[in-house]
Formats: sequence, structure tokens, C-alpha cells
Amino acid sequence: MFLRSHYGESLFEKRVLLIHAGGQSQRMPSASVLGKIFSPVPKGDSGYVSQMLDIKLTMFDRLLPKIGTGVFVTCSDDFLVYDIGDDHEKIQFAAQGFTALAHPSSLQVGTGHGVYVIKDTAKIDPDIPLQEGSCHQVLQKPSIETMYAKNAVLSDLHKKFSVCDNDIVAYTDSSFFFSHDVTRKFLTFMESYGNLTCEVDAYGDFLQALGPGASDEYTSNTGNVSTITPDLITTRQQVFSLLKGTPLKLLLMNASKFVHIGTTQEYINYFCCDSGFQSELGLGKDVFNVWGKGPADMPGAGGEGQPMKRLRLSDTSEGCVMHSIIPHSSVISRTAVVEYCHFDIPVKVGQNSILSNLAFVERENCLQDAGKCLDIPHNMFIHTIPVFDDDSQTKYVTVFFDIQDSLKKVSLVSDIKQLNFLGSYVEQYLKVVHLDPAVATPKGDTWKPNLWHARLFPLMPSPRESLTLTLDCIQAVKTDDSTLVSLADKQVLSMADILRKKDVNSMLKERNDLYKNIAAE
Repeated sequence: MFLRSHYGESLFEKRVLLIHAGGQSQRMPSASVLGKIFSPVPKGDSGYVSQMLDIKLTMFDRLLPKIGTGVFVTCSDDFLVYDIGDDHEKIQFAAQGFTALAHPSSLQVGTGHGVYVIKDTAKIDPDIPLQEGSCHQVLQKPSIETMYAKNAVLSDLHKKFSVCDNDIVAYTDSSFFFSHDVTRKFLTFMESYGNLTCEVDAYGDFLQALGPGASDEYTSNTGNVSTITPDLITTRQQVFSLLKGTPLKLLLMNASKFVHIGTTQEYINYFCCDSGFQSELGLGKDVFNVWGKGPADMPGAGGEGQPMKRLRLSDTSEGCVMHSIIPHSSVISRTAVVEYCHFDIPVKVGQNSILSNLAFVERENCLQDAGKCLDIPHNMFIHTIPVFDDDSQTKYVTVFFDIQDSLKKVSLVSDIKQLNFLGSYVEQYLKVVHLDPAVATPKGDTWKPNLWHARLFPLMPSPRESLTLTLDCIQAVKTDDSTLVSLADKQVLSMADILRKKDVNSMLKERNDLYKNIAAE
């Protein structure tokens, strides 16, 4: 309704780019506060580090001439590397209904995405970079067994798709477009329905309603829904009825690679390990950083009275570092990502770890940190967030977990103590940090017994104190030492709490201040 009242009929003359939030980033919490679209990408020159928004605005340049007036919907946490060849001038996005980009992917990738069941697979030619196709049905995060049962698997063609390394393949989703005849449907629906009070998914609820094989069975499947409300299923059924029969055209991008970075493991793999992908996108490992300061007589200095040579990542470490200030003697493991961090003492980061928005800045006239080193264990995700306390004052909470931990997984016995956490269980963590299970377990109907809702992370006055206490908590669990730390008198928050209390302005100011400090060097 806002779009219609604000733009009037001129809306239907525009091409609209809609980059949706993509949920709460439960698999990559460092993107939860500001949004996935503002996640850093290790690409840029000496004056900045790119963000996903920069990449998205250039990614679809070759497709723009094919898109008419309507709405182009894309995720905020994926890359698309593609070639459309030379013989593609006649291929256009449909003037009515939906047009979706389809990519040959392994069946394992298909289990986490939408999968298209192609009507006539005999017409598919993997040697043609861009083809038009027809879709019988859209599956959402199907099992491999379901893909076979629904004839979504391209068993006879997989060896011809060079992008899939000879894996058995199916066509998976990424971005899609709908023309303004669909926009009018949506606006009319909203005017009659009123405000939505439940979650409606642009992929699960829109695309699954399309194709002659579509059925409304999916509307009662709530496995991927963050919050289940009383009117959820009824609303999804109404959306299905609204879109049923709407045309769906596929653009088969046979020479494309769809890369999702929405999980901690994917983030590490593509930014640290996949040299082919890094080369294709021109990514680096050391983007917009300052590597330490020191006296003139330190190794690498220009001589007595001369400024010290600025060390680069390749001199000290092998991981991926972006928009950070780190002492030269730090060691970043090859499979570690560091972003938006400021350390005044050396840091040793273990393998398969992600550090985000952390600060350990030397206190004025304090010498007790001399010779210290922050030691980050392997397989850790650590992220500091400014939040408002109950008195509307800015405090800090650091979220931490093992990258194998699932923040979305729900305990089958509705008891958070049995959830995996930090290589052990929540029960063990509560014991060694002296935290009452009743305090860690939220009350009310909106919470789920998972790590996202478990109140495990202490609130502290400063980023430095928050990080220090976090490392003590991790050490306590790793060593089973209940003498290291006590959270009995601390206020603790969950990630769900943090999103309600987040102080976005403080986070933006801190990143801007960090930018100025790096740019000034």
C-alpha cells in the first residue's frame, strides 16, 4: 500500500531492485545487527573494503538490458559468477508473471535451497550458457530422496556441467523477477488483508506456488519458519491461492556458479580456501588494514629515527583480514577471518575461526598489558555488539560459539542444557561459569529451546571488558575449570535479546572511527 500511495501509477513504470534481509542471520550472527547486505567482502583498494551491496549492484550488469519493468528480488548473502555467452540477444525476462534464474548445482547444495523441476530436460544443452526453460514445480530445501522422486535430478547430464565437478546435479534458485502484473496482485492482496502478522517468505511462499505441479502441501510445513503464529498456515494458503497459475519462466544459466556465504563454514571456505573463487571475483586476503606500530629500532624499521615499515598480512599471517588494526606480531591462521577488529596487543587466532567487531584497546597509562597476547582457540566465532541496557545506556555483549554449533537447532526435549555448545553442552557451560539454568532459559511463548534464545552471554561496560570475560568463559569450558569466572552476578542476554536491544548508531560510529584510524595511517 505504501508503494502505491507513495509512487502512484509511476511505480509500474519502474524497475525495482529488492535485496531482502534473508532472515535473522542465525547461521552467521555477525550480519544480524546491520544486515547481510552490509557484510564486508575482501575486495577493494587501499582506501576501503567492499560490502555485499557493492557486489550486488555490479553483479547483474549484463542482465540489466533483459529486464523490463517489475521487481528483481535477490538475496543479500550470495554471489553469482556467470557467463551468458554471445548468442543471447533474443532471451528476455518475461513481460508477465515470474522469471527465475536457475543454476546447475550439486544435490547437496539443493538440500539447502530451492530446486526447479524442469518440464522437458531433453531440451537442456549444457554447452549453451543461457537457455530458456519451463518449470513444472518448485521444491524448497528438499531432501535428495525428494529430488529424485520429483524428477528434479539431471542424471544424464551432470558430466557435461563443468561448474559442478561431475557431481549429480539439479537446477537451484537464486534471484528472480516478477513483472508489475504480479505487483498489482500483491498490492490488492495487502489492501484487502491488512497488516501481516506472520512470516511470509519470498522464496518458500512465492515460488512454491508456481508451476503446474504446485500444491499447497508446503503451507503446513513450518520447519524453516522462525516464529510460528496462529494465522501462519491460513495466510500461506491465501498467498498460494493468489499466485497459483501465475506463469513462471526459467533462465537456465548453464555456465554459472552460485556461491552462498550465509554460514560460518561457507564464509571461511570462500574467503580463505577457495582460490578459484577468489580469483574469479578478484578477492584478496589483506584489505584495508593497519599492521602494527612500533619503535624505530624494531625489525623492518627504516633505521634509527625513521618510521617503521608497515608490515603486510603476508609477512605475518595467512588468513583473511579486513578493515582492522592488528599488531605486527599477531598470527592469523590460514582458515581464519578477521573483520572490523582493533587490537593493541598481539592476537593469535586459531584455525576455522571468525572474529568480528572486537576491540582490545590499550587503556591510558596502563602497562599491565605489555607482553600479553590474546589467544583465540580453534573453531571459534566471536562477535561483539553494542546494546542498550535497561537504563538506555550503551553496554556491550560478545557472542561466542563453536562454528559447528547450530543456533537454530531446537532441543527435542525443550531443554537447552542438552544443546551442543563450545565442544561440550550448555549444561557444562552453565556449571563452570556458575550461571543458573533458570536465568539462561527465557520465559514466554515466543522463544524456542535453542542457542539463539538461550541467555548465555554477559553484558559488560566496554568492548574490552566484554572480550576479556568472553575469553575467560571459553577457557573455563575448554579446561573444565570452574574457578576462572563467575556469571552469577552478571546480566546475560541471548541473540534474540540482542536484536531487540541493539545500538546500531554506536556500532556505525565505532566502524567509522576505525575507518578514520586506518585511513590516517
